[in-house]
Formats: sequence, structure tokens, C-alpha cells
Amino acid sequence: MKKAIYFLLCLIPFIAAAQPPKGPLAKTLIGEWRNVYVKINIGDKVMEADSSNWEARLHIKPIRTYFNGDGSYYSEYRNLQDSVVRRPSGSWIIEGDSLTMTEVSPDNSRMKFKLYIENDVATFTGLIDFAGDGKADDLYYGRQRKYK
Repeated sequence: MKKAIYFLLCLIPFIAAAQPPKGPLAKTLIGEWRNVYVKINIGDKVMEADSSNWEARLHIKPIRTYFNGDGSYYSEYRNLQDSVVRRPSGSWIIEGDSLTMTEVSPDNSRMKFKLYIENDVATFTGLIDFAGDGKADDLYYGRQRKYK
């Protein structure tokens, strides 16, 4: 009996993750998005890039993020030769105007953003660990355009 209960408890996260996101904001988010602007405040420093200087500033193509209807996502980081060099993936959920992205590969992390979408442009605002110091204390503001 204990083994059966343990097995069922282990399944709960997978059952919960399999639920497709619901609501109009979630339906609008499904699809491919590409970064057009990013600004990150890291302590007293600011890193900023837009479509006019993205490649020169960041040495990669604009990031492509694919939000799937089953609640999964993946992002593609491409070098200047257009080869994928990083592909984080995980699950996403929307509650109200908050988007939570739980990365499971290649790292385990959780990011929460306030999300606003208008005219195929999504704005994401939240605290992330851009500095890589283990603390989600870097203010991220980004815009992505839906790719058709």
C-alpha cells in the first residue's frame, strides 16, 4: 500500500504539468516569439539591446521562444551563423497577468514575469538571475514580437 501511495504522489507533478494553460492571455501567448528589445538592470549596471544593435551587443541572433499549447516551451539561442547554441526548455503557466516559466533543461530554475500582450508584442517584466550569482535580483524588461 505504501508503494502505491508513493507512486501516486510521484505522478502528481506530471499530471499537473500536463494540463494545458487556459484563458485568453494563454491562448494569445501560444506560438513563436522573437526578442526585439531587452533591458536588464544588474545592480548599478544596465545591459540594453534592441533590433538595431542586438547582434553586435549580444553576439547572438534574437532569441526565439516557442510556447506550446500543452504548457511546454523551449527557447533557441542562435549564434551569428544561425546555429542553435543553447536550447532551454520546460513548462509555463499563466495566473492572472503573471507568467511562470519553469526550466527543466539544461538547468532547473523558475522565472516569473508580469506579462502584457498587445498587437502581437509581448512585454515581460520580472526579476531573474542574469548575473549568475544564484539570486533572482536582476530586473528584466523585454519585448518579443509574435512571429507568423
